Amino acid sequence: MGKYYEEVPFDYPTDPKSSDNEFFGSGWSVKRDGTKYYFCYISGQLQGAFQKVEITASDFEDIKKGNMSFDEICRKYQVH
Repeated sequence: MGKYYEEVPFDYPTDPKSSDNEFFGSGWSVKRDGTKYYFCYISGQLQGAFQKVEITASDFEDIKKGNMSFDEICRKYQVH
């Protein structure tokens, strides 16, 4: 095969690491910014748009603990 068909070694980037101030899901995250808390995700709109919605501190903690799923947070805050 010619050089145009040779594979180039590639390493996938590592997943972002969650911390006390930010938790990462698959394509979404929740984060603390001072005294405010945000749910950040890519919307289902055409071409997808980055959205940021303010949430409560208790929801932030529930999500970090695994007590609330992506679908549940979307329904609660009526986002899509």
